[in-house]
Amino acid sequence: MEYKAYALMAILLASVSAVGMFGSAYAQTSSGLTVTTDKTDYSAADTVKISGNVGVTPTGQPLVLQVFNPNGAAYRFDQVPVAADGSYTYNLKVGGKLGVTGAYKVTVSYNGVSKTANFNFAAGEQWQTIKMQLKSGTVDIKYQITGGTLKSLTGDSDTSTITAMITAASDGQLKIQLPRTVADAKMAGNTTDAEYVIFVDEIEDFADDDHGKDVRTLTIPFAAQSEQIDITGTFVAIPEFGAIAAIVLAVAIVGIIVATTKYSKFSFLPKM
Repeated sequence: MEYKAYALMAILLASVSAVGMFGSAYAQTSSGLTVTTDKTDYSAADTVKISGNVGVTPTGQPLVLQVFNPNGAAYRFDQVPVAADGSYTYNLKVGGKLGVTGAYKVTVSYNGVSKTANFNFAAGEQWQTIKMQLKSGTVDIKYQITGGTLKSLTGDSDTSTITAMITAASDGQLKIQLPRTVADAKMAGNTTDAEYVIFVDEIEDFADDDHGKDVRTLTIPFAAQSEQIDITGTFVAIPEFGAIAAIVLAVAIVGIIVATTKYSKFSFLPKM
């Protein structure tokens, strides 16, 4: 009987050990995937080093990597080879039009399992240019935007208002440079700066204004899902009749004169 008791105990211990081993293997398969970045904050010209381990014996298939910018746009989609020990590395340079300031999300997927990591990127003073539509032409305006996208910019000289249409995936801000020759806000007498009146989706808001000598830079915050920003001052310029347009007109006038002269040679009217 004593030998039977020892034998039964040995069988039970072996069973417990086997359950522990299988449980460990299952945990590794379901949650062993890891992803990390070498830093949490990056700036222009930095390299984001992404690394991790798939947590299982590689099957030969690549790891799927996706990076999303602060606006939720897919910034990078790639397949990354996995080493024999399950590790992987990937280097990323952030820049271009989609490389905006804010929090980025890295998502990696392998064998049906996905994991994420986050990092912050500061783009610095990288200004974009948009053509502001006016009644009689366009003007190039520089801007920066976080949390969304600037779709269009329109100036109305009758109401002295500039309207920016945006899409806002998250809270953010619009930073816009307004040359004083294009738009301005002045007190009576036209010698002292007045504050621009700001509306975000028809609700009065505020702007940080640097009151620059030749260019006023406004920083306007907005909430997620905002669509329209109105900037009202006391003056929005009407583009002057440009030199190129004047040359075109002069050429047209000369052409008319030449054509008229040529036609007069074949006139059927009797000369007086």
